[in-house]
Amino acid sequence: MLNFFGRFCPWLACFAVVCLLPSTAAAQEQGRSLTIPTIAASAAAAADWASTYHALKYYKVQEQNPVLRPLQKTPGSLISVGGIIDAGSLSAWNLTMGRKNQRVAVAGLWAMTAFRAYLVFHNMRNMRLAERR
Repeated sequence: MLNFFGRFCPWLACFAVVCLLPSTAAAQEQGRSLTIPTIAASAAAAADWASTYHALKYYKVQEQNPVLRPLQKTPGSLISVGGIIDAGSLSAWNLTMGRKNQRVAVAGLWAMTAFRAYLVFHNMRNMRLAERR
């Protein structure tokens, strides 16, 4: 699996950029109302991925997401793939829901932010528990 991502890393990076551009364009297109929640959701996702990387690398905890579980032996690959999935889903959310119903889009972005903040605290708790073992 690592060999696959090593060969296609430039393509994955291009895909990530392409996924991020519509998100930015949709946020600008809708005015300022989607910009701040989009930034907050992105920052919360980045904090979640940083805590996940740290937990996987130094505390040997297990990834619970069945899609990403095969990549847990290589935390860098897991974080890269997860970040691309997040970028694509955030872009899709802003492009689809942001155009149809802006209030629901903003509420969804804040819900994504809250869930990711919960995951950061969950990762920190798991690191403390792993430290005690």
